[in-house]
Amino acid sequence: LNITQNHPNFELELIEEQPLIFKRKLYSKTLNPPKSEPEKPENYRTVTIKCLYPSY
Repeated sequence: LNITQNHPNFELELIEEQPLIFKRKLYSKTLNPPKSEPEKPENYRTVTIKCLYPSY
């Protein structure tokens, strides 16, 4: 399987190209580091999305 985001040189799109929730910094998106044996489905590289909007 050839999953693009498993390549070591893969990067997330620029903030200008991301949806509005990321442009306005309501959420952040972080590409997690590659794991060993990235060809296995359980080791696919993941993205962490975090809500930055303060809750009251």
